[in-house]
Amino acid sequence: MLDTAQFSSLLRHLPLFAQAEESDIAALVDAASLIKVKKRQVVCKPSDPCEGFHVVVYGRVMVSLQTSSGTEKPLDVVEAGETFGDITMFLEQPYYLSATTLEDSLLAYIPRYAFLQLIERDSRFALRMLASLSLRMREVVENIESTSHTTPIERLAVYLLRSYPHPSMPDQPHKFDLALNKNLIAAALDLAPETLSRSFRELQERHLISIEGKTVTLNNLTELEKLVPTL
Repeated sequence: MLDTAQFSSLLRHLPLFAQAEESDIAALVDAASLIKVKKRQVVCKPSDPCEGFHVVVYGRVMVSLQTSSGTEKPLDVVEAGETFGDITMFLEQPYYLSATTLEDSLLAYIPRYAFLQLIERDSRFALRMLASLSLRMREVVENIESTSHTTPIERLAVYLLRSYPHPSMPDQPHKFDLALNKNLIAAALDLAPETLSRSFRELQERHLISIEGKTVTLNNLTELEKLVPTL
């Protein structure tokens, strides 16, 4: 389990709390609770009350939207050191998205009242918070644009490049495991499963990627990035 020093360090490395005072971090740690969640467990769903937000200590959480047709559309995979629920928390309304663990995870839950106390004490923190949330919204808009004005293979290239941090040696092969199964990836990219399969196959035939089970190898990032000039 996480000790106080480790938890404080985790919060300190979140962009939202990067410049917070030590006393403020300590207050958040005191107010927070740690929750162990098994793989494929629902953390929250639409209509659940949202009275705080979560930090992923370890593991991965998929945030998704239930469409009017009843299908699940993945919006984001929240990795260790990232948060979810923080935007909804300020609306003082129930969750409108669902969050499900992709693997065994440890989550830290920070209640809204502790966060609001920090804002009241430090107006500079409020400004940093607004900047962080604005950046998150910009990323959402960019994701929508990338699925509205690009071809299927370009969407897949964007997804793969964003799923793996850009290394310092782009022409060397790099491996990572897909966070989602291919049906969920297709839903996230607004593609039919067969269209996604064709796009994966084309990238393989061009020797830009290799796939073995859930493991993807990016064989040449330089050539892969040429498919998406705006990255």
